Amino acid sequence: MTDGVVVTSDRGVLEGITRLSVQELCAELAIPFAIRALPGAELREADEVFLATTAGGIMPASRLDGRILGNDRPGPVSLRLRDTFWAKRAAGWHATPIDYDV
Repeated sequence: MTDGVVVTSDRGVLEGITRLSVQELCAELAIPFAIRALPGAELREADEVFLATTAGGIMPASRLDGRILGNDRPGPVSLRLRDTFWAKRAAGWHATPIDYDV
């Protein structure tokens, strides 16, 4: 995240449901979101960095290439996205119910 905008690369990434979920959350929370070229230099200078994966959800990073981000703590936007992601998942958002009694 740089200057208040969550950015994901337009190439070299999986264009899956988790990335779409982040985009949806950003829209819901009025956080600007962009899919565009993301040079390594911009990533290394970002205000906040997080990973988004199917198994881990949104995982804020506190260090990147040895650089400490946000006093070695997740940033406020990353935390807001992470907490909202898991609260919505707990409520059944983007879930497929499975009947194990079959």
